[in-house]
Order: sequence, then C-alpha cells, then structure tokens
Amino acid sequence: MSNQENNRVLPFLWLWNVTNKEKGSFTELIKSRRFTIIYLVIIWSIVGVLGFATTREWECSTTWEMALYCEYAFWVKNLTEAPLVFFRNLLITPFLHNGLDHILFVSVVGFLIIVQSYEAIFGWKKTALIFLSAYVTVAPFFGMFYNVGIEIFPESEFMQFAFARNWMGGSIGMFQVYGALAIKSKKPFIMISIPFFFEAFNLLIFGIDLHISLMHIMSTLLGYSIARMLIKNRIPNARNRN
Repeated sequence: MSNQENNRVLPFLWLWNVTNKEKGSFTELIKSRRFTIIYLVIIWSIVGVLGFATTREWECSTTWEMALYCEYAFWVKNLTEAPLVFFRNLLITPFLHNGLDHILFVSVVGFLIIVQSYEAIFGWKKTALIFLSAYVTVAPFFGMFYNVGIEIFPESEFMQFAFARNWMGGSIGMFQVYGALAIKSKKPFIMISIPFFFEAFNLLIFGIDLHISLMHIMSTLLGYSIARMLIKNRIPNARNRN
C-alpha cells in the first residue's frame, strides 16, 4: 500500500478504508491489514489453546501451560543468567498475554485502531518492522537498566519488582507503531503527548506499574524517531534515482 497523505491531527483509518477516504473490497482490506490479521489470529489462538499466562514465578510450576509460558516470557534476570534465552524470547513474548484486559487492550486499541491504520498507510512490512523492533531495542534497554540498577541499588523495591515477575504482550510494539504513526499527524506533538497523559492517568487512577509506563513512553518516542529517520533516508534515495 502506498504512503497515502493523511493530514489530520489523529490520522487513524476506519477498518473498511484502504486509504483515508476510500473504501476497499474485501480482498483489498485483507491485503492491506495482513500483519494485523496474522498477529490477532496468533495471539487469540494461543489463548484459546493454552489459556492466559502468569506473570508470577511461583505460578510457573502449577501447570504445564504456565511452565511453557514462563519458559518463553521476558524475564529481566535472563539477560545475565541465560542471555541466549533472553534474546530468543524477545520475539516470542509479544504474542503472549496474561489476562482478558491485557489481550483486549492490545487487540482493540492496539491493533484494530492503531496498528491497522499504520499498516494501511505504510504497508505490512514496515509495520512488522516498527512493531517487532521494539522488542530488540526497548526491551533489551530496560533489561540492562534493571540489571545495572539492581547492582547499584540492591535494596530498591523498584528494581526488585522488575525481577519479581515476567513481562509480555504486544503493548510496547503497539506504542512504537503509534509513535511512528504520529509522522502522519498535522500536529505530531499532540499525538506524542497523548501517551504521557494516558500513562499518568493509569498510574494515578489504576495504579499500573511504573515499569510498564516507562516502556510505553520510550516506545512511543522511539517509534516516532525511527519513522522520521526512515523518511529522511527515503528522500535522498528518491533524489538519487532521478
């Protein structure tokens, strides 16, 4: 799908549109959202077969399903204790979910609103790249941050909590795609600001872990930066072809 111009403040597309204004045939809609569809089919199929995962280490031995989830989840401790497992799991953990609210948030807000809009505009390859790159940039960064932090501040409850559970789901990839989509906004600053207010609301009202909010904010900013860099690299290449 070509890079269609979409100069609104919030450049989201309806599910039935292949561009900002044009509706597409069923075949066109499937082709324009293939990554979105594949991801949703995979995550709901996993939950349908295995149920929801656990984030707590003591629950990992309760059933074989929990043990399997824990084997492929993102554990901060694995960066130093089992680095090969740590990096293997980076591209597996975005497909694992630990609750109905968890998977619904990623599915509805993340993919049916954000990711599918970006994919319809920029195509499935770039969407997959932006989404999955969060798990080889943001996730390792925080893995190193917490491993260094626990050495410097071993009594810190904040650092200890990062090791006390695993981390999974597609939210950091979703936020990275959101940040990338902001380049199509007429007011990118407004789009970039929304996750800050959203995470502040989550922290103050719902008491979400600060660890999660920090990853979401970093993913948003990195997504926007990557998208800007891709555009800058595309312009010289286009000039060279002329």
